[in-house]
Amino acid sequence: MNELNIGIIGAGYIGREHARSIRLTASMFGGKVKLAAIADKNLEAAKAVASDYDIPLTTDDVDKILDDPNINVVFSCVPTKFHIDIIRKATKKGKAVFCEKPFAVTLEQAHEVHEILTNSSAPHQVGFVLRYAPTYVALKKILDKQSDNSPLRHISLRDDQKFPISGIQHYTDWRSDVKQAGAGVLIEHGIHDIDLFEHLFGKIKRVSATQRNHHSYEGIEDFIEIRIEFESGQTATMTHMWHDIPAHTSVRSFEIFFNKSLVTLQDYAMHHINVRDQEAEKKYEKNDLFAMLSDEPLFKDISRREDLLFMSDYYAIQDYWFMRNLLSDTKPSPSIYDGLRAFEIAHACYKSARENSDWVEV
Repeated sequence: MNELNIGIIGAGYIGREHARSIRLTASMFGGKVKLAAIADKNLEAAKAVASDYDIPLTTDDVDKILDDPNINVVFSCVPTKFHIDIIRKATKKGKAVFCEKPFAVTLEQAHEVHEILTNSSAPHQVGFVLRYAPTYVALKKILDKQSDNSPLRHISLRDDQKFPISGIQHYTDWRSDVKQAGAGVLIEHGIHDIDLFEHLFGKIKRVSATQRNHHSYEGIEDFIEIRIEFESGQTATMTHMWHDIPAHTSVRSFEIFFNKSLVTLQDYAMHHINVRDQEAEKKYEKNDLFAMLSDEPLFKDISRREDLLFMSDYYAIQDYWFMRNLLSDTKPSPSIYDGLRAFEIAHACYKSARENSDWVEV
């Protein structure tokens, strides 16, 4: 692609986040990127985002973006059930697609989305943003170093979040509606961590899960506990929950045990990593992580932007790379293959939870 004219569909929390990120990084492409339009059935919401980020066209008609021949890139930022229609129409028009996760309400629909994108020549990317989070890139470097000294034994993750149907952070009331969301905390939030686990630790072999529904929204689990066995033989536990604790919004807590060391990351802001071994405790704070990563190919062009909070602004880093790859005709990543893989693992967890926590192969 020689230039990008971008249309965002959906002006909720995540649509606004992408508008901000695109606006923040578009200037790095020498006038080749334009944020051209935003659509939402709530026209006032679209107008508010357009006003904040200088988007010239607002509409409550999605087809005005999908049918516009000048718009060649679409960001699908809608409730889960609507992604498939946008993807189908956008790819038929030859537009590149960035699709937020999760991208389907059922496993069958996920396979259909995979088929649409696989059979299309239009480039695409799935929004597994944690792959672009600097702290997790640093974590991978630290884990590789620790594995040289002793074998990995076990990974433990607790990822909790205030139920996003209330409050401010990640507010989206449709997540309580199974017809729009498909399921609850695992498919909506924990799917990031499923993708991250395979990205960091290798292919998952089988899972066993237990789930609960404390808020009583039909089909929307708000707690799930998962046991994982990797093909390597290593094991992990993963717990995801939505809660109602206003003073405690979100924490992603990692404990990664090697035979001779322990690596921990216990902050949703992800600004520090601790390593304890036989000799001492090493604390990697924000400045240490910046020094570790700022010259890495993934970050060196963006790390010293004074208007970008490098360690926290992984949405901007993700969107920068999506646009850069489109302009250089490089295949974006993660792809729908990665998206479907995470989706299949999540649904294996649901299957196990329905079947008395029996192990399910993936």
